[in-house]
Amino acid sequence: MKSKHFRYEYRFAGQVDIGKSRKSNQDEVILSPERGFFAVSDGMGGLEQGGKASEYVKKALPVTIGTGEHKFSQLNAEEASDFLRNTVRLISDRLYEQGNAWGHIRFGATLAGVLLHDDKAIFVCLGDSRGYLLPKYKKNPVQITEDMNIAGYLVRNGEMTKEQAKNDYRSSRLTAFVGMPKPATPETYIVDVKPGDRILLCSDGLYGMVEERKMARIMRSSGNPETVCGKLIDEANKNGGRDNISAAYIYFSA
Repeated sequence: MKSKHFRYEYRFAGQVDIGKSRKSNQDEVILSPERGFFAVSDGMGGLEQGGKASEYVKKALPVTIGTGEHKFSQLNAEEASDFLRNTVRLISDRLYEQGNAWGHIRFGATLAGVLLHDDKAIFVCLGDSRGYLLPKYKKNPVQITEDMNIAGYLVRNGEMTKEQAKNDYRSSRLTAFVGMPKPATPETYIVDVKPGDRILLCSDGLYGMVEERKMARIMRSSGNPETVCGKLIDEANKNGGRDNISAAYIYFSA
């Protein structure tokens, strides 16, 4: 596969699983190769309409990104990053106005996505779903996005280690999400990518159950992205499957 505005060939897949503990699935995977955009969205389980929020993100985001597709070739990476961040902010603010503006938050979801542009991967995040890059010659994946929750804030301030945050109750206290009071505060991150690199987008149902080193071994275990997604989800379920599990995986052909 090769997107119109991206330099390299790549293969991709996405998969969602209910896990072993939940009675319903509120995760969504977005695969929009014609726009070079991929994402996962995790409906917030404590809200009345978390699943509908992630479904809204899946339907609305690719369409809204498509409205600017005609000008992508004219944008540098910073401009494309601004466009992506503003698009996610628009989607979130629209959801807030439609469902949450009366003082009671009913709709909410996380988002971790990536837009492939020229020779860059532009990650976007709102919430605590994650985007990882596994460079061709590295053993461990690099977490590109930052967790927008209280535990993540404490980690960035040096008050807690990443390992401690994994099991801390504050990891479930989001500081930002799709549907939050406007204006939403998505963050974007621009990274270089090369043939042989891999990208993983996932919900906390995956990264909370699978150690990053094991994640990397699975990502390198097959040239078939569908097989990789299946193995990642199987590993999360083997380790407890405490939440819905979603994964979107991209391999840049060497």
